[in-house]
Amino acid sequence: MLILSVIVSSLVLVAAEEYTSAQYCDKTTKSCGNNDEVSYGKKHIFYDVNPPEGFNLRRDVYMRFAIMLAEAQKQGKDNWELVLPPWYNLYHWRSGRRQPTPWNKYFDIKSLKSYSPVVEMHEIFSKTKKKELEIDVLYILENYENPFENGVFNEKWHVKGECEYDGLYWGYNNITAKEVLCVQFQGKVSQLWELIALHPHASKIMFTHGEIPLHDTYGTKSYWDCRKSMKFNKNLIHIAKDYIAEYLKCKTERCATYLSVHWRRQDFARSRGNQVPSIAGTAKQIRKAFKKLPDMNKVFIATDASMSEINKLEKALTDYGYETHFFLPSPSIIEEYGDGGIAIIDQIISSHAAYFIGTHESTFTYRIQEEREILGFESSTTFNRLCPDTGHCEKSTNWLIVD
Repeated sequence: MLILSVIVSSLVLVAAEEYTSAQYCDKTTKSCGNNDEVSYGKKHIFYDVNPPEGFNLRRDVYMRFAIMLAEAQKQGKDNWELVLPPWYNLYHWRSGRRQPTPWNKYFDIKSLKSYSPVVEMHEIFSKTKKKELEIDVLYILENYENPFENGVFNEKWHVKGECEYDGLYWGYNNITAKEVLCVQFQGKVSQLWELIALHPHASKIMFTHGEIPLHDTYGTKSYWDCRKSMKFNKNLIHIAKDYIAEYLKCKTERCATYLSVHWRRQDFARSRGNQVPSIAGTAKQIRKAFKKLPDMNKVFIATDASMSEINKLEKALTDYGYETHFFLPSPSIIEEYGDGGIAIIDQIISSHAAYFIGTHESTFTYRIQEEREILGFESSTTFNRLCPDTGHCEKSTNWLIVD
């Protein structure tokens, strides 16, 4: 019988950040837009990401653009703001169709703004006279067919010409673009300023496939300053810490009462079968980790596994004598926060464990490792991975914090 730790639906949540219908605005919404258009001298950069990309990769794409704006601001280019793309129907989210969701549902917006000049989409609508939003120039970014021409990766871009955009504009039916251009792009995100400079009079420029431009510098102080500003919504932190206190018996930032595992299944198990362990192999590796922690018997597991797989893993760990915990959200939490909020709660719980084991090359694991670096855990307790049952097991890269 599966033993699940449950947050009951009667859990009293702390007051959430304001989230009203004004934060989603389309042609049918009456509570958005001002009678008088407000101009405050700012230009805006919008971006989107390839639809199949997941929540945690999108967080990394945000950082590329946020650092780009923050660095430009330091150089006196302070008339641009980055518009945070609402979260909308990500492929991996399974809890049902949701309206475009603002970032303040998941993150502390004041903290994001402390690092980079960012604004929510609803803030843009609140400063427009009409309920329609028109992008001046929309760049559809494309990869070059051969990125390593003659064996060398050169930074370059080429405007192919006008084309058509068949995207969803984050679920809004009242956003359009005056001009749409297809561009082959290869290089760092800061190169986008060269494309922006082609339209000096444009005040609203959008880039699709924001995952194509690369970080200017990955893992530097600028990277970590931006990453530290990505604090979670206080409500989600409250839920996670209540869970940790009640079920994992810890009330400190760095807990000594449990280890945590990110056990990625689904697409990883199908496409990377030679890189992930079997269920029995996973249980054995968790048991091996416990031997380094002799006074501990609680394990928290964050996973996308099926209920059948969860049952089998839980039974194997119970047979070894370990107490297994999973976060099972109440219907009210699912309704309020959806898959994005549940993922963040899983990550917070995993981040505070005495010891963490992740899934190789999973962005979900990367984000937990970053949180643990910020919390100050020893790298030996953070950069550990589940290995395949047989064959070579490549070690995790230690991306250490830079202050």
